[in-house]
Amino acid sequence: MAEVQQSDVSLRHLRERLRLSLACAAARLAIEDAPSRPVEAMGLRFDTPLGIAAGFDRHGRLGRRAGSLGFGFIEVGSLHPAELSGLLRSTGTAQLGINLGLTPGIPEAVFHEALAQLWPQADYLMLNLIHPACAPLLEPGARSHLTRLLASLRERQHRLDRLGGRQVPLAAKLRCLPGDLPLDLAALLRDLGFDALLAAHDPGPPATPQRYRHWQDPAVQAQACTQIERLRSLCGPRMALLSVGGIQTAAHLNDRLDAGAELVQVYGALKEQGPGVAGRMLSRG
Repeated sequence: MAEVQQSDVSLRHLRERLRLSLACAAARLAIEDAPSRPVEAMGLRFDTPLGIAAGFDRHGRLGRRAGSLGFGFIEVGSLHPAELSGLLRSTGTAQLGINLGLTPGIPEAVFHEALAQLWPQADYLMLNLIHPACAPLLEPGARSHLTRLLASLRERQHRLDRLGGRQVPLAAKLRCLPGDLPLDLAALLRDLGFDALLAAHDPGPPATPQRYRHWQDPAVQAQACTQIERLRSLCGPRMALLSVGGIQTAAHLNDRLDAGAELVQVYGALKEQGPGVAGRMLSRG
């Protein structure tokens, strides 16, 4: 049984590498003008509101070149402090977000150094609070520790901005599931002055065909939009909202934007529909 499971994991990783290679090749060969639908969020200008979620391009092989496919931004990672040296650099029009995993047991100073190392490369920085390894940080008894960590990283980002002469927004990614919308954590991010919140409406990997079909239910899409509306009401107009999970069509994209998200990320749709998905979603907007 263990060998079968290992074989399944290896096959899944192979498919993921092939999909990433296909996207890289499509970006190199793109000859048509990429769709344009400009939007401003987090103090940044994005050519389109559609981006690629973390996990598809962990180390930046595609990176900023995603802009030639119609994506306004791409989020690389999630990375942990020991993995930062493997991050690749690229040129292109897509804004680049870097996703940093917050893992318990790592000294706060290590995260400060990671933030300083990533700051020059990033257009925005995302703190990942949905990885299974960070679950202990979300326990009620760890709330004071989490608050101190987030506050110190926010202050570190402010210092980097002042010293570097530019602003690199700081955001955080929260899991937002049916019946479990973390309004208390969203309020904490708001009160700490975070620039953005990324709501992840999907339970996470592995991304299966069954779950992909599940998101085609209009009621499931409506539930995600309702969550965005509640988060928008809580966070107010200053804090940008991003939404990821289940976006497969132009209608899904527009519904999330109408609900209050400024930016939307895709992952499963890119895997299932290929690198032309951005053009299809945006041209039907």
